[in-house]
Amino acid sequence: MSAALAGRPEAGGLAVPFACEDDDGTLDHSTVVKRRAIRCALSRICGICGETLTRPIAFIGAEAEAADGMFAFPPTHLDCAEAALDLFVPIGGSHLGRAEPPLRWSLVTTGGFDLVRPARRGGTVTFRPNSVLDTRAYD
Repeated sequence: MSAALAGRPEAGGLAVPFACEDDDGTLDHSTVVKRRAIRCALSRICGICGETLTRPIAFIGAEAEAADGMFAFPPTHLDCAEAALDLFVPIGGSHLGRAEPPLRWSLVTTGGFDLVRPARRGGTVTFRPNSVLDTRAYD
């Protein structure tokens, strides 16, 4: 396991990202916890390891998210994003806040981002990279 995921709590034998762990200790690979997502944005912490973000900032999600410039998974360190994709993409399944894996994952690096709050109560928060540096596809 990479240093990015080392020490994270595990569910099903796999490390659970910071953004997928509820404050009460509930672990669910397939869900991004809204409180944690907001905390990642406002405190500028990584959705994978929970540590302070540094640049470049990375976003991981479906190819369609990269095309739309809106991501459901919180910002991450580039190293953490690469480690998570290397671990979770080959095994498929419900990981990184997704109930179903996308056909193709994307990794976008950026200099900054905006938190987009939901239009109605109970909706999900999203993240918009505002200075895209690079986009890579993962199969």
